[in-house]
Amino acid sequence: MIKNYFSIITILCYLTSFSQTIVSTDTENKKVILEEYTGIHCTYCPDGHEIAQSLKDQYPDNVLLINIHVGGYATPSSGEPDFRTSFGEAIANQSNLTGYPSGTVNRQYFPSLTMNGGTAMGRGGWTTAASQVLNQSAYVNVGVEATINVQNNELTVHVEGYYTADSPESTNYLNVVLTQNNTLGPQTGGGMGSDYNHMHRLVHMLTGQWGEVISTTSSGSFIDETFTYTIPADYNGVDVPLSELNVIAFISETQQEIISGAEYTPTFDGLEYSNDAAVMGVDENLNGNCGETASPSVVVQNNGYDPITSLSIEYSINNGSAQTHNWSGSLGSLESTSIELPSINYSPSDTNSVNISVSDDDNNENNSDVFYFDQSSSYDTSIITLNLVTDNYGSETTWQLTDSSGYVVAQDGPFSNNNTYSIEIEIPSSEECYTFTINDSYGDGICCAYGTGSYSISDDSSNVIVSGGEFSSVDSTTFRVGESLGLNSFMDEDLKIFPNPSNGVFTIKTTLNNSTYKVHNLIGQTIKSGFINSGVNSIDIRNSIDGVYFITIESKSGEKIGYKLIKN
Repeated sequence: MIKNYFSIITILCYLTSFSQTIVSTDTENKKVILEEYTGIHCTYCPDGHEIAQSLKDQYPDNVLLINIHVGGYATPSSGEPDFRTSFGEAIANQSNLTGYPSGTVNRQYFPSLTMNGGTAMGRGGWTTAASQVLNQSAYVNVGVEATINVQNNELTVHVEGYYTADSPESTNYLNVVLTQNNTLGPQTGGGMGSDYNHMHRLVHMLTGQWGEVISTTSSGSFIDETFTYTIPADYNGVDVPLSELNVIAFISETQQEIISGAEYTPTFDGLEYSNDAAVMGVDENLNGNCGETASPSVVVQNNGYDPITSLSIEYSINNGSAQTHNWSGSLGSLESTSIELPSINYSPSDTNSVNISVSDDDNNENNSDVFYFDQSSSYDTSIITLNLVTDNYGSETTWQLTDSSGYVVAQDGPFSNNNTYSIEIEIPSSEECYTFTINDSYGDGICCAYGTGSYSISDDSSNVIVSGGEFSSVDSTTFRVGESLGLNSFMDEDLKIFPNPSNGVFTIKTTLNNSTYKVHNLIGQTIKSGFINSGVNSIDIRNSIDGVYFITIESKSGEKIGYKLIKN
C-alpha cells in the first residue's frame, strides 16, 4: 500500500520560502536513466549488462540503471525464477523495440541510433546516447532519500524536485522506482549458467505505471513528496533481501522523455544492536563432498547498524580439531557475504557436522551454529557407463571426467543431434574421487526446450550414480570409487612403472605372472593392450600424441589397479 504524506507543493517565490533539503537549486546537467530490456534466455543480454555497467562505473553518480525483464526471452521455463513485472510490457511497447537486448536513454529519440523509429536502441548506441544526455542542461533537479524499517518492512521514500527553468510541458510526471541487485539466477550466455548475478532489476514502481502528476512546472517550482510502501517477502516467488534494494526517482515530461533523476540506497531503522554479526549458514555445495578434507564457506550477515570490518571465525567438522580464520572487509547493515574458509581435515561419516562461531559482539545469540552435510556416495566399480541422449543441438554438448587432482580421465563431444550414445569408461584407480561434468554451450541444458535429451552414469553392477538433463550451462556430480579393485595385492612391492613421465616407453616391473593390461586415452579408447609377466616388461606408445593416458592392469585372479601415464 502507498500513502502520500504530502501533496505536491508548488511555491513560486524565493528560495527562503520553502524547506529544500536534498535537491540542488542550481542549474545542473541531466542524469542518464538507462532502461535496459532484457531476459534470462537472451544470449547477448549479458553483453548489454556489461555495457550498461561500464557506463555506471564511469559515471557512478550520473548514470542510473533499470533492467526490465520483458518479452519472450524473459519468460521462465519450469523451475526458473520469474523476473518480470506488471509494468515492463507497457514501457517496452512504447519504445518500439525489435530485439533484445535493447534500451532507452532517458526515453529520448535519437534519429541516428533508433532501432525501429522509436526511442529503443541496440546496445551499440547506448554509450553515444548517454554522452549526449550528460551534456544537456536539465530544467528540473531531483533529490531522493529512503529508509526501511526492518520491523515491518516499511519503505519510506522522500523526493524533492526543483525547477531551475520552465518546462515546455504544463504537466510533468514524478516516478519512483524500486530495483533489486545481486540476485543469482539462470542466464543464457554470460558463462555463469544458473549462478549469473542479475543487477538493477525493476521490481516495483511506487508511483504506478507512468508516475504521479506534477501540475505546476514553471521556474522556481518546488516539489516535496513522501511515499510509504510495504516491501513484500518476494516478487513472483523471488526473495527480496532488504539490503539489495535501490530507489530511483525521476521526472518525465510525458510518459516518454525523462528530464533527470536521482537514486539512493535505503538506510535502515528498527535494528536492535550496533554490532551484530549473525552466522546464517554454510555453502550447500558441501553436500556430496568427497575425501577427507573440506573448505566450508560460511554466510555471515550484519544485523547491526555499524559496518563490520573484521571477524574471527572458528570452525571444525565432526567435532575434530578447530581452526581459526581472520576475515577483513566491509559489510553494511543487513548485508551478507559468503566467506570461504581454508581447507580442514576431518574423519568422514555418512552425515557430517560443521561447527561455526564468530567473534563476540553486542548479541552473541546468533554467533554460532551447527550445520550438516552428506558425504558423497561410494561405488565399487572398475568401469562406469555413460548413457547419453542428445537433444536437437547435440553439437552444444560436451562432457569430461576428472579425478581429485583435476586430471582429465576421459572426455568427449560435441555430438550429433538427436542421437544416443553408450560409452564405457575404465576407472584408473580406486580410493579416488571423480567428478563428472556435462556442459551445454548455449546454456539451456539438453532437456526439455529443444528435444528430450538426458544422461545417466551407472557402475558395473548397473547402479545409477547420477542422471539428469535439465540444467543451464553446467551440471556436475562427484562420486567416490571404493576398494573393489584389489589394490592391497598391487602395492609398490608388487608392481612399479617407470619412468613416468616418459617419451612413450614405460617399463613395468612386477612379481606377478599372467596379468593383462589396457592403455586408454582421455575419451576411453583403448590404444594398446597385452600381457605382463613376472620381471621387466616394456610398453611403447610413442606413436600416440603427447598427453595423459591411463593403464589398467588385471591380475590372473581378477584384481585390478590403474595408473596415470604421462607422455611428453
